[in-house]
Amino acid sequence: MDWVQLISSVGFPIVACLGMGWYVKYQTDNYRSEVKEMQKEHKEEIGKMSEALNNNTEALIKLTEKLDKENK
Repeated sequence: MDWVQLISSVGFPIVACLGMGWYVKYQTDNYRSEVKEMQKEHKEEIGKMSEALNNNTEALIKLTEKLDKENK
């Protein structure tokens, strides 16, 4: 069925609504895939930040232990 026949049989507003509905679904699907990718990247970044924070905590503990030994 071509566009002209579809418009003449059901009317322009119906065809326009169907077209807009398809566009909204297309945009939503693209948005969801982008969000999934960003969440994956964010999870990796948070993992790296947690590792760095743990490493810094361990370094601070060692420094305070060393300073405590020197002060005694």
